[in-house]
Amino acid sequence: MTPKKIAEVKNSAGFSVPLIKEGQKVKGIVLKKISNWVLVDCADAAFTWIILSKEVKELEKSGYDLAPGREIELEIVNPNIRHEDWYYIVSITKLLQYDVWKAILRKFEDDEIITVIPTEANLWGLLVDMHGIKWFVPLSQLAPIHYPRVEDGDQEAIFEKLLDLIGQELKVRIINIDEEEKRIILSEREALKEERESVLKELEVGKIFEWVVSGISSYGLFVTIGWTVEWLVHISEITYGHVNNIDKLGTIGEKIKVKVIGLENGKISLSSKKLKDDPWTELPKAHKVWDILEGEVVRYVPYGVFIRVFQDINGLIHLSELSHKTTQNPNEVVKLGQIVKAKIILLDPKNRKIGLSMKWVNEPTGDYSAQKPVVKKAPTSSKKGLEDIVKKLAEEKTVENIEEKPAKKVEKKEEKKEEKKPAKKVTKKAKAE
Repeated sequence: MTPKKIAEVKNSAGFSVPLIKEGQKVKGIVLKKISNWVLVDCADAAFTWIILSKEVKELEKSGYDLAPGREIELEIVNPNIRHEDWYYIVSITKLLQYDVWKAILRKFEDDEIITVIPTEANLWGLLVDMHGIKWFVPLSQLAPIHYPRVEDGDQEAIFEKLLDLIGQELKVRIINIDEEEKRIILSEREALKEERESVLKELEVGKIFEWVVSGISSYGLFVTIGWTVEWLVHISEITYGHVNNIDKLGTIGEKIKVKVIGLENGKISLSSKKLKDDPWTELPKAHKVWDILEGEVVRYVPYGVFIRVFQDINGLIHLSELSHKTTQNPNEVVKLGQIVKAKIILLDPKNRKIGLSMKWVNEPTGDYSAQKPVVKKAPTSSKKGLEDIVKKLAEEKTVENIEEKPAKKVEKKEEKKEEKKPAKKVTKKAKAE
């Protein structure tokens, strides 16, 4: 609504005195600040008005100048309500809102980029209070660098991240206006659309870029370029080996090189492991069957343990290969983080399989035929000979990867094999040899 024009009357002394009427627009000069209130002189000091503390705080927060001596326009609030010191109450905010709305509509029509500073946050986004007019930046409209990515949608964690953005300048575009509700929707993503389109034009399959890690999740690293385009490097494209702790593969703000391996229907496929040599091509050059390796125990599984043996490769030591003593709990033999020695008893780079043994570390090496007498030293309970173990390892998973089979299935498979070859028959075969 357009503010009312100034209505004045002449008093007996010849001064122009404004009509004391609600909604009346008047001019005044800032006199001074007392506590959180501001006193304003009007009509050549004929009247002293007051701006209440709540409005003063909001005006100062938005950067409005209330320095003594400044001439300002005000609006008279209900004259029947007075300050405790009997001052008439005036307001700048309503007049400012009128000017702000005119500016907002113009910026919206011109698709202009503007700068705002969030003053509040809630679970759905950020709020900006501009002289009583509410601006809102929804979560979905935040730029990648500011989006509060949280595992499992933890609302408390999301809110904490949004609180960190209060007081920071954001470049935004107005995408929706509700004049009746005096509500404006802003988008940080839209303010970056030209930069985003420019970046997307440069992307080609095979090209290598340096992106910045902008988020970490259980299924990969989120990376962004120019803070405008963000995409996921899936966990399977970060490293060739199994990932126990993705936090060790990147930190937010860190720069990493990625290769574009796919562009289809607006979807981008990125890989960082494609920039590294595949360790499975290097492993056979550095090691062979019967070599003894040292590695850290990194993971327990129901059927054994995995140890880090070569770059990103983890190899399996089956339960039956941990010790000459029978054990169903790998924790009884080795501890996580422990460095152990193990002998390679299966090396199949083509199928990405490596089987290891701790119990054969101190036994002679050479052709398998020369190892047959060693089988006699194995316990005669339910243990198999080395040939059966190698065959078993070649059939099942002997190196970790993302698509690992559930432990229950592996256990059932082992139980079936035990049924086919009873422990008693294995003992007879060993004696016969």
